[in-house]
Amino acid sequence: MLRRLPFILIFSAVALIIYAADMRLHSKFFRWMASVPHLDKVLHFALMGLLAWVTNIALNHHRLHLGSLRLLTGSIVISVIVAAEEYSQAWFPARTCDWRDLVADLLGITLASLLSPAAPQLRREP
Repeated sequence: MLRRLPFILIFSAVALIIYAADMRLHSKFFRWMASVPHLDKVLHFALMGLLAWVTNIALNHHRLHLGSLRLLTGSIVISVIVAAEEYSQAWFPARTCDWRDLVADLLGITLASLLSPAAPQLRREP
């Protein structure tokens, strides 16, 4: 249970941020964020990387085997969820579907995977 607590906390925080943005809550905060150059992308990178990190820990660094390639299950799951959430923003008037946000998200997830204690085991098998 203790291994999953960080995941629960980070996932809840990210879900609340997404909900607040979708519902136009705390608009002053989001306007301030938009006024700082690249802060949005830095936060996408950091939050999604952190979410992937704690998800991989919660899943005990479980790996999917795709041929000779081994990928962290948590990183794959978070990547799919993040891509779907970014795409869904096209239907919210307060949001914009931005490929640069998705790139920042995926770069954060990739870095979290590479820094994972399981990273040496992710290399291709001979």
